[in-house]
Amino acid sequence: MVINMTESNSLTHDDYKNLLAFSESLNPYDINFRKTAMEDLLKFFPFDGAAFPLVDDNGYYKHLVYVNFTPVSIESYERDCYKKDFFAPANLKEASGKSVFTIEDFTSYMEYETSSLYSQCLYFNGFYYEALVLLRDEENKPLGAVAVYHGRQSSGFTLREQKILEEIGMIMEKATRIHLKYLSMQNNLFFLNRIFTRHPIGMIICDENFNIQEINQEAYQTMEALGMEAEKEEAKRLLTDYILPAYQEGGANRFCLRLAGGLEVFLENIIVKEQITGSFITRYAIFLDLSMGSSRTSWTAYLTEKGLTRRESEVAGYLSQGFEIREIAEKLSISANTVKRHKESVYHKLSVNRVSQLLLLYQEVNNSW
Repeated sequence: MVINMTESNSLTHDDYKNLLAFSESLNPYDINFRKTAMEDLLKFFPFDGAAFPLVDDNGYYKHLVYVNFTPVSIESYERDCYKKDFFAPANLKEASGKSVFTIEDFTSYMEYETSSLYSQCLYFNGFYYEALVLLRDEENKPLGAVAVYHGRQSSGFTLREQKILEEIGMIMEKATRIHLKYLSMQNNLFFLNRIFTRHPIGMIICDENFNIQEINQEAYQTMEALGMEAEKEEAKRLLTDYILPAYQEGGANRFCLRLAGGLEVFLENIIVKEQITGSFITRYAIFLDLSMGSSRTSWTAYLTEKGLTRRESEVAGYLSQGFEIREIAEKLSISANTVKRHKESVYHKLSVNRVSQLLLLYQEVNNSW
């Protein structure tokens, strides 16, 4: 059923009925959601064409889906006209407080007819009038748009049509946010499944800025074996305080941490292609393996057996590797006096009086295991 648009400015019962039907036809979990949405849009509303772009990092419309566009016009827009699009957020001057725009908001039709947007793109489709509703993300930044078109036989877009387009924008904005989150989640699931099938060991998944996204159970078990708490914050500390500095210092993607000489760390970066934007994103996987370090695991177990706290075990670990108090304080981001207090407690619990005795104890524990 197609809405019968009149010159009236008010939306009718049938208008809202068809807006509801259009909303119910949307499936944001469909990989072809944007294309299907535009096809459904033209089934319910008598526009001559439709386009659904997203906004790139520079504020231009890219990655469009089109309905009723010729291949020539599509190629021309994506090659050249997108930077000259009046409606692109990068070119918008009056976007504040407004969501629906028509050509009259930007220029005269005399100037419009000489523009490349019209002569190299819209003209080839028989389109003359364009109206567009901006879609925004949760932070109110431009996310994309729904553009609709009329030919010269029309007299432009009535206020009623613009109100309907505004309603369409609110519907599409919610659905698009869900769609993009779903695609992002699918990308992450694909990435995780690919990694897990290859490496059934302790693993921490990070984004391109090394913000932790996922941690598997084996990684938490490894942390516990090292005397750490099985928490995301602890994993973040392990990553930022120990793994990344060692990675940056050594320049190798496989190494053993000085924090735990037997903890083997392996970093792998994988390039993931976003399905919507087509851009390539880096994801990092940090693998943790104690299989090469039973000696360190035995030392950690011994310290736990002796009643050392997590922080005391860290200090004991550094002391057993020859670190000075000042160096330990810097590593743990605590004061030298705090390190001294932990050192005294370590010596008391382990019944040693000096570092040399601690080193000897360390060797004895490892040999016994």
